[in-house]
Amino acid sequence: MGTRPSPSSSQPTERVAPGDEHSSVEQHTPVRIEDRRARRRREPPRGPLILNRYQLHRRLGTGGFATVWLAHDERLERDVAVKLLARERIVGGRFEREARAAARLSHPGIVTLYEAAVDDDGAYLVSELVRGATLRELLEGGRLSDRDIVQIGVALSGALVHAHGEGVVHRDLKPSNVLVPDRPITPAQAAKLTDFGVARIIGADSLTRTGDVVGTAAYTAPEQAEGLEAGAPADLYSLALVIYEALTGGNPVGAGTAARRARRLGAYLPPLRRQRRDLPRELGYAIDLALRPRPRERGSVEELGEALTASLGSVGDRRGVVASPWPTETFRKRRRAGRPPESGAAWEEPQPAAIPADPEHQELFSAERPSIAWPQRALAAAAAAVAAGWLTGSVLAPTVPPAVAALLGGLAVAALPRIGWGALIAAAAGGLAAQGRAGASLVVVLAGLIPALLLPLRPTRWPLGAIAPALGALGLAGAWPALAGRARGAWQRAALGASGWMLLAAAETLAATDLYTRLPHTIPPRSVWASSLGETLHHVFGPLLSAGILAPAAVWALAAAVLPRMTAMRSLPAQIILVTTWTATTASATTVLLKAGHGGALVKPADALLGAVAAAVVALAPSLMGSISGAHRADNTPTGLA
Repeated sequence: MGTRPSPSSSQPTERVAPGDEHSSVEQHTPVRIEDRRARRRREPPRGPLILNRYQLHRRLGTGGFATVWLAHDERLERDVAVKLLARERIVGGRFEREARAAARLSHPGIVTLYEAAVDDDGAYLVSELVRGATLRELLEGGRLSDRDIVQIGVALSGALVHAHGEGVVHRDLKPSNVLVPDRPITPAQAAKLTDFGVARIIGADSLTRTGDVVGTAAYTAPEQAEGLEAGAPADLYSLALVIYEALTGGNPVGAGTAARRARRLGAYLPPLRRQRRDLPRELGYAIDLALRPRPRERGSVEELGEALTASLGSVGDRRGVVASPWPTETFRKRRRAGRPPESGAAWEEPQPAAIPADPEHQELFSAERPSIAWPQRALAAAAAAVAAGWLTGSVLAPTVPPAVAALLGGLAVAALPRIGWGALIAAAAGGLAAQGRAGASLVVVLAGLIPALLLPLRPTRWPLGAIAPALGALGLAGAWPALAGRARGAWQRAALGASGWMLLAAAETLAATDLYTRLPHTIPPRSVWASSLGETLHHVFGPLLSAGILAPAAVWALAAAVLPRMTAMRSLPAQIILVTTWTATTASATTVLLKAGHGGALVKPADALLGAVAAAVVALAPSLMGSISGAHRADNTPTGLA
């Protein structure tokens, strides 16, 4: 919960105040020594007591300017977050500015400041403890849906409207400065904006010289990057950029080298819906408008908040739509050099020449997102490795061990997905042709072309259909529509569902075995047709088409495309009912189409049942894990900090 500490976070006192004759029976009940010892063992380790009131327990995070601690307010018996600033950092009015800006704000979407004080050891900002995680952590973990992101945007819009009304500009809005409570009480508390350490009081004397830049380069507005005055439109730009990144998985300003990033500042960014065609048109227009380079053309925070609110009912509620890429080469170089990344700047890039190398501001200029989506390549490589190993071991007369073929195929697709997949298919087809099996070579070529034709611009998706035959070997081929339904975009889901079925049929034909369906009896043994193109067309493709073996590809495509609708309900019981109906309908429609074309039951009953159960588990897994994770986080020490 965002503002209320859990009962386990603070222990009630065991003493009875002198003269309190009306204390309850529980207060007067003696506490055994064993209970006291057990309670002390459960308490977090104690640190120093500051300001004669706040008992520090453990460090929550360290940034360029301050260290944040989990502390306990001994006077009011509540957990708080204490930001400690060293004395040498308290220069130029920075501490007074941060305290004055935060003290003027009182809003559910802004972390509440309780106290600001200075002593001989340093300066302290005491604020509420937010039990949750930062937006950056949630995005990197794929734990948010489109609806969650839009709801967070609505809450942040309300927070900025309040701050701007009080004359405060944040000037450093980024995912790591957005805290997301585990259990917000109201929609306005879906996210909380923190760290007004670089905020400026509108109308007050500027503490930054003209030409200096304050903020994180990957999220600053063009005028702010040029060292000009940053007002409310700069916060609007940063908020829109945060939402853009959350919905697409990439920051068009922060991607690439520092020089390329500097050139992007001041230019029109790629439209949101160019990356996400499935998002509402009105939402895309509102984000694109707020990201215009000229401040006067962006509209207002209120208008962006209204557009986000209006689009809440039109966006999906499936988590993990946008995956987080892996670290960039810059990050790996820093690791090899033995230099740890700065706190809050995991993907640091070199500073552009136009940005001053002021040590106080140096850590603020960082690119927090990598440019290559390696997880997608890794998944494609794994699927390609499975396909290469299977083709070598089951279809080809192997000239190399299947494990070596799998390794080479996986590495090729990981490095160059488009060329790697083409090379894998060409190698397999060429090997079969060289062995005198031109018909089998034709089947391999057509099977490899199917996903490339359905998804010509998504080469990392081409090998994924090979997972369906691998599942078929385990009796779980029916789970493939659910796996394909986790992709982003309705067309991608449909294409993956269809290609999975067709690759399954191709694998059954090449291996002359039943993986999910029973092949028509009119298809002769592989030795009869594999050596001749004419025999392959007559004895393989003819029976497959006449028996309707390929028709269920449309069923799997439709099932994968509509799956997010089945899991869009917030109620888990409702999701279970819809997903059960979805799995039963998919399995039944597949069987009906095969019966209509062949006149007999072609799906193995045991495999159909196992596949349906596995599909239901895959479809419901994100919601089930989210419920378990939410309940677990509610019982643990908070990971978010104020």
